[in-house]
Amino acid sequence: MSDRLSCIPHKLDAALRARLRDGAEADDSSAPVERRHGETPSMSAMDSLMGAFHRLRAGGEWADRSASDRWLAPRVHYALRLHRIEAADRGLFQWVALRYADYVEWRWADAKDAVAEDRWWGPIHKQAFARLWWGAELFRDGSDYRPVERAFVFQDLPNSYLHRPLIRCRSLALALVERISKSGTPSSDQVNALARVLNLATAGAPPELETGYEVDDLVAYDHWATTEISIPSDWGPLPAGPAASDTTAESLIGGAAVVDRGWGYANLD
Repeated sequence: MSDRLSCIPHKLDAALRARLRDGAEADDSSAPVERRHGETPSMSAMDSLMGAFHRLRAGGEWADRSASDRWLAPRVHYALRLHRIEAADRGLFQWVALRYADYVEWRWADAKDAVAEDRWWGPIHKQAFARLWWGAELFRDGSDYRPVERAFVFQDLPNSYLHRPLIRCRSLALALVERISKSGTPSSDQVNALARVLNLATAGAPPELETGYEVDDLVAYDHWATTEISIPSDWGPLPAGPAASDTTAESLIGGAAVVDRGWGYANLD
């Protein structure tokens, strides 16, 4: 496969995916992801990261496969520097999943060693790499990836929220992580009940009414996304993500108010 980020724009069936992976068929279906100045992002940082991941896994890390998400999500976001419009492309993440198919099969194979099709080509809360990237993008506090780690402690958080429009409000997303973390170990039913209540509560009154209109520093983000990555010699320390200007003290208070109200509506206390 190409050393440059590419996209396979149509869903592959299992047979073709296997042939491409084994090299039995030429990869004629992919096309490079080109940005406005014609450059195509390199996969060097992702290759380095996934190599480190596999070494740690071989050394006995992550007996619980889901626990690997909290380590990998922020680092995937750091290494795979995408604009949101690029990250909305299912074909891009299908290509990434095919490149690192060993990971997809390890993380998502069931008792019969089968991997659901939506882990290869699927929505952002299902696809193997999209859920990691988008989880980090939506739950980071600017350059601070620590809330991302906390979000992935509770698998129902990314699974039940990433695809919901309300979570695009980062102040609400951070308040959600904080509230659920403080509650101890909420059940799946509780996390999902809160998702349903917040979805209804924000349908007619978007969270921005209380957080204020939020806009990221798009110039700074574009610089971060297009700057050549300094590949860490050690992937252990948590890297720093792109700075953001949309989580002020006032917006976080507003996000917490929305979440607390939903918590009460769902009778979770």
